[in-house]
Amino acid sequence: MDDRDDGVEPGFLDAPELMVHVEEALRLVNRDVATIGPGRECRFRFFDEERGRNGNAYVETWDGHTGSGCGVHPREGADPVSALVAVAEDAQDAVMHALWSAWPVCPGHRGGVHAREHDGAAVWWCGGGGHAVALIGEWPHR
Repeated sequence: MDDRDDGVEPGFLDAPELMVHVEEALRLVNRDVATIGPGRECRFRFFDEERGRNGNAYVETWDGHTGSGCGVHPREGADPVSALVAVAEDAQDAVMHALWSAWPVCPGHRGGVHAREHDGAAVWWCGGGGHAVALIGEWPHR
């Protein structure tokens, strides 16, 4: 991705192609927010704004809540599945801070689900039931 030998990984500004999968991932996560959340979209912000898009991106909710993690690292944008899992994890944390409750929740087990890769796809995974509830971005309508 980058021919530099300084050991520094490219950021979103240096390698804008990394942002393509990350932006698509947020679009898909926002579909789930619309289906089983408050219906208002999340957006990206960037750590280290003074350097442009070279810091990690992070998800911010409609009312300014963010997650408690380190956001989405540029390298996670290298492929669609990694980007979708990373963005879904960060969005989930931000949405839960905004709602003060677990989100999303497995309809069968009533426990919180988590983003993960399963069989080559990004899914919402129910740990209580050990199954994929839905592909991220394709949560079934209520």
